[in-house]
Amino acid sequence: MDNLTLKVVGLGHTVSIDISPSATVRDLQKEVESQTSLPAAYQRLIFRGKKLDDDSRVLGQDNDGLGIEHRTRLMLLHNEFFAADKKGIDAINAQLSGIDDLEKKIKEGSLQHKVVDELITRICCNLDAVDTNGSERLRAMRKDAIRKAESLAN
Repeated sequence: MDNLTLKVVGLGHTVSIDISPSATVRDLQKEVESQTSLPAAYQRLIFRGKKLDDDSRVLGQDNDGLGIEHRTRLMLLHNEFFAADKKGIDAINAQLSGIDDLEKKIKEGSLQHKVVDELITRICCNLDAVDTNGSERLRAMRKDAIRKAESLAN
């Protein structure tokens, strides 16, 4: 079975994704997240004017799939949770940018181990201070960012 090549357009992004027809909507959202940095929890994908809300549906035509074919164009929008969590998303993304910068400096070898530990601690404290307002999506995003920061200590 050949892969589907899908074009996802919206929110200032135009990405081309190669994915298996047996992949689910959730798999597609993860791939979109990796190419756009928009967390899957905040994505709304539109196909033929309909929201792809069921994360477990198969993309292709087999097994009660969505019927998405090769070279299909999908629209990417923010979902209803994005506006409520935007402040927290921006704060976490700012810390993720700091984590990426620190990772580059570690690879260059320009920082002492003690300094790296201090910077990681500072980033984790900043992430801990992000108010999630009870949002499970933000809490999960913050937890992933903390794990990424802590992984730099090894």
